[in-house]
Amino acid sequence: MKKIISAICVLAFFAVVHPAKIFSFAAYPAPSQDSVKLDRQKIFAFALDGEIKKALQLLEVPDTNLLGERDRGIKRNFENRFLRDDDLSGYADSHKSQIDSLLALFVSYWRASFLHPETPADSAFGKSLAEFLSLRLNTAAERIMNEDSLSACLLRYIKSKNLLSTGFGRTGKFLDLLVWRTQYDTLYNFCIHDDTVSVKVVFMDGFVTLGWEEYATFGISYPGGWADSTGLYCVKSAYDLQSENFLVSYLAHEGRHYKDYKLFPVLSGADLEYRAKLTELSLANKSIYDLLKFFINNANYESSNSHSVANYCAIRDLSRELFSADFEKDIEKWKTAGVDAINQAAYKILSGNTEALKKLGRNVKEYIKPK
Repeated sequence: MKKIISAICVLAFFAVVHPAKIFSFAAYPAPSQDSVKLDRQKIFAFALDGEIKKALQLLEVPDTNLLGERDRGIKRNFENRFLRDDDLSGYADSHKSQIDSLLALFVSYWRASFLHPETPADSAFGKSLAEFLSLRLNTAAERIMNEDSLSACLLRYIKSKNLLSTGFGRTGKFLDLLVWRTQYDTLYNFCIHDDTVSVKVVFMDGFVTLGWEEYATFGISYPGGWADSTGLYCVKSAYDLQSENFLVSYLAHEGRHYKDYKLFPVLSGADLEYRAKLTELSLANKSIYDLLKFFINNANYESSNSHSVANYCAIRDLSRELFSADFEKDIEKWKTAGVDAINQAAYKILSGNTEALKKLGRNVKEYIKPK
C-alpha cells in the first residue's frame, strides 16, 4: 500500500527528541532515596557501544542495599543477562516468535562478542549460521559461506516464516538481526535547507528483534530507522509521525543519508553520521539541548562505532566554532549560546564539510577521521 505525503518544507520549525535512537526507562521502577547512585548514562553509553564489560565494571558496588530500587533493577538485569552462563533476563520469553532458534543463535554470538572481545566470534558464528540454514533449507553449508549467500539464505528462511528482515549484515561492529512482521510504503516530499528530497519511506511494524543494540541496552536504545540508496526505513512504533522527533530526528537525518549516498557513494559511516547529526543540530529547536547531551555522553573518537565517532566530531567542531574550545561538555554553557546560534553554526560546519568533500571528489572515503 502506498500513499503520498508532502512533509512541511521548513523543517527548522521542528525540534528533536533524539536522533534515530529511542529511549525509555519505563522498565525500571521510579528512583528512590539512596546513598550510592549508578552512573546510568555512562553504563548505557558503554552498552550502546558494545562495551558490556566496561558497563559491568560500573555496576560493581560494595553493598547492593545502598542502591535505590531503580539502580538495583538495572544491576540485576545486567547481571542476569551477562554474568551468568546463560541469559536469565527473560529476553527469550519476551521475544518469542517463529524464529526462536535463529534468534538464540544470534544472542549467543552477541554475548560472546560483548564478553570476550579479545576472541573474534564473527568467523565461527558465520559457520554456525551456515550450518543452521543448510539444515533448514536443504542446502550444502559450504555453498552459503560467503556473506551474499548467507544473506540470501537468511532472508529465504525468514520469509518462509512469514517475516521480514534486513538480511545478513552489520550494525556498527557486530553482525545483527532485525526482523519484523509487517510493512507498508509511503512517499514523502520535503526539504532539508536547500535540498529537496522525494523518497519512499517504508514503515515497519511488529518487530521480533531490533538487534544487538536493543539487546545490549534492554530496549532503552535501538535503531529507529535507516536509509539505503532506494529509500528510508522507519520503525513505526518509535515515532509520532506528526512529531518533531520524526520530522527532524528521523526524516531529516535519514534524508541526509539518502542524498549523501548519491553524492558520496563510498563515504565512511562515521562521516555520513557526522553530516546527518549536523543536519539535526541545524534544524532542532525545543529539544536541541537533549540532543546535545546525548551526543556529548555518547562521544568516543577512538570507538569502532561510527555513531560514537560522529558524536565526538560534531561536538568538537561545534565547540570550536561557538566557544573556541576543543570539546565543551557543560550543557549550561551550550544554553548560553542559544538555539539560533547553534543552528547556524551547525549549518555553517555542514556546508563547509560539503564543499570540502566535493573538492576531494565523489569517491572520497574519509574526512573527519582520516586513516
